[in-house]
Amino acid sequence: MNQLQSAVALFLMSVPLFAAAQDKVDVPVNTVNTIWVIVFVVLFVVSCVGFFAYIWMKDDKSKQVASDK
Repeated sequence: MNQLQSAVALFLMSVPLFAAAQDKVDVPVNTVNTIWVIVFVVLFVVSCVGFFAYIWMKDDKSKQVASDK
């Protein structure tokens, strides 16, 4: 298991060197439409707010159950 972890670590450290050794000058730049960036940001913010609201509501319910006993 230790040898496997060492091999994986060395492989991951060598990947940037392999990428730098490749001589690719003309790499096409992919552009993203602005609407998809806005959609991502909105969905990300909504999911974060929903997660914290769920945790907050669940915490309130656990405090009520504890105080009812």
